[in-house]
Amino acid sequence: MQTASFQSRPQGTVMPAITGAAGASGVDVCMFRSGMARVSGACTIITSGHRGDRAGLTATAVCSVSAEPPRMLVCVNRNVRAYEVIVASRRLGVNVLDVQHEGLAKRFAGMVQGVVGSDRFLEGDWADSANGVPVLRDALVSFEGRVIEETISGTHSIFLCEVTDVSTSDSDTTALVYFNRHFVPISAD
Repeated sequence: MQTASFQSRPQGTVMPAITGAAGASGVDVCMFRSGMARVSGACTIITSGHRGDRAGLTATAVCSVSAEPPRMLVCVNRNVRAYEVIVASRRLGVNVLDVQHEGLAKRFAGMVQGVVGSDRFLEGDWADSANGVPVLRDALVSFEGRVIEETISGTHSIFLCEVTDVSTSDSDTTALVYFNRHFVPISAD
């Protein structure tokens, strides 16, 4: 077995970007999407608020980066309204959903006819944090973060966030994941 070695970089240095023409990889976009549909992900609602304006979207592209300091990354399509609110406020919430929130997941994913913009918040037990970030009170866990870095990649931005607050529910219920283009319950039992 061969292993690659590389020289570690001092903290804060950035690896040079490798760029090329869109689609230069030769991978068919439909095949890529089909493959990614087979990668399960925790269902979350990403939220943000700025000067009374609320926005949110359903997402699975969220993960922990480090515990010390507590950091997460969140990927958001730059063509959605929530992106603009996140950029304006530099704050966001990550609300991890349980099985009872499938309707909310669909609502924030744009799967409910006629529900757009801040009307998405008309259902669910939402509260605004001290920083104006909408938080789902009965989420399995909610993280609030301050955006410390934005990286643009293709159609999306990758937000690196410093976690400023974490709240958990008392429930040990079934989590909601997205797999093969379906919402699926998953539990530890």
